[in-house]
Amino acid sequence: MKFWQSLAFVEMDQMVELAKFCEDLGFHGVSYGDHLVTTKDQVDEYLYRDSGNIFWNPDTHWPDPWVVTAALAQATTRLHFLSTIYILPLRDPLSAAKALSTAAYLSHDRVTLGAGVGWQKAEFDMTGQDFHTRGKRVDEMLEIIPPLLRGEMTEFHGRYYDIPPVKMSPATRVPVPIMIGGYAPAAMRRACRFDGWMATSHEESEIYPLLANLRAIRAEQHCSDKPFDVWTGVKNPGDGTHERLAAAGVTMVNGCNFLTEDGRTALSAIDDKKRRIEAFARQFLPL
Repeated sequence: MKFWQSLAFVEMDQMVELAKFCEDLGFHGVSYGDHLVTTKDQVDEYLYRDSGNIFWNPDTHWPDPWVVTAALAQATTRLHFLSTIYILPLRDPLSAAKALSTAAYLSHDRVTLGAGVGWQKAEFDMTGQDFHTRGKRVDEMLEIIPPLLRGEMTEFHGRYYDIPPVKMSPATRVPVPIMIGGYAPAAMRRACRFDGWMATSHEESEIYPLLANLRAIRAEQHCSDKPFDVWTGVKNPGDGTHERLAAAGVTMVNGCNFLTEDGRTALSAIDDKKRRIEAFARQFLPL
């Protein structure tokens, strides 16, 4: 099992030092999410409701994942980088491929694309992207982006994107792994075409039904024998948690996060974060 450490919601001026700290402790990689903005209506109307979707506030840092990756890669040598998740349909395929290929090249191929369709309609409206076609557009984008990353002359004529023969340079040296996040059957079927599936964060007991559903969809898609990664955060892990999940098919887990006890984001000192990261590493990472 590969252990990642979450750097989501971390203050940007702490990220380089924390990435180096995670590498020294033996984490496989670090992960971080993707949002463009936090709208005022979200904060005023939804942040503290049980039915609300968000648990951050407007001061929570949301750096661009590929800019951050390029920066952290210069301060590390072995650490890998994962987007949890990159909202592909907020962008056009060429812009997304350019940002990803640049980060992959500068990191010497330590990047994994964790992609999803997104849920925050306001971001789509503000960027001029159609929220209602985001899944179908992602399917087209995921046909376009891999050959661009490989440096191939790429041509595509689809329902949403029409691209003449083009080449993107520099190419990545090895293929960028692609994992897909989401719980809808369409998202899980999409994941079957690529390298893995991503959950969010769950109690251990909640993960096994998700794995059973994923196994059924993989069997339906005739890809059960294909190498395949499964990534999830685990709330309140204990002795034996990761071993049981590994036996059930989980290959990657996320380390501790820095949310408060009520599950909200909050600013915190870097020494506090280091203590939590080190405690997790000492308990769970293999020697």
